[in-house]
Amino acid sequence: MNLYHMIEADDPVNKMTTAWKFHDAPNTACFTTTEVVNGAPIVHVSHDYEGDWQFYGASDATASSSAKIASLAGLIGTNDLLADLHDLPYGWSAHWDAGAGNWERFKDHPFPSFAEQGYYLEDAIWLSRYLTDIEPPPAAVRDALPIGAYVKLVFRFAAEDAARGDGQCERMWVQVTGIDEEEGWYSGTIENDPQHLAARYGDLIAFHPLHVADLAHEQA
Repeated sequence: MNLYHMIEADDPVNKMTTAWKFHDAPNTACFTTTEVVNGAPIVHVSHDYEGDWQFYGASDATASSSAKIASLAGLIGTNDLLADLHDLPYGWSAHWDAGAGNWERFKDHPFPSFAEQGYYLEDAIWLSRYLTDIEPPPAAVRDALPIGAYVKLVFRFAAEDAARGDGQCERMWVQVTGIDEEEGWYSGTIENDPQHLAARYGDLIAFHPLHVADLAHEQA
């Protein structure tokens, strides 16, 4: 069974409706604010690189006293248009554009995006749920890579929300050249000759520990 069939078969089922499209379960705990819980419209949604969802109203209140936890299904149920964000990638946010009548998506990270580079990096931990030949190193290893380490990343040469098909991905080695300890991400250079023209040998990219699908054996 290929990856795309497995993704469809393993999608979580909404307890309330068969139309549930989020990869996260309906009872997933999400961060929000008192104003949203009290009925204020949600206008800003974030999906961070740890997988957490955050939902805010127009005031974007961030005071600790306003912080609340609510279920994903409960928040999505307040507005049918929020269901459009089921495929919002990790590290991305969306803001409701009332004038255009749609969600404006933007990334909150320095990593490649299809709009800018013509590819993006797959979440290796997520991929490992569907592909038996991807076994990312433990988190403690991925979070403490040294300069010079060679890591394998999965590049997808398609839009983040595009339908999946054959020939979109390449697995390539990247050498770590920089570490941002404060933000918890790395920079490195592509050490393969990509088949897709959007990337080249030697290109400098930023990547997150979640992108690391493998580590060169001599570095393990």
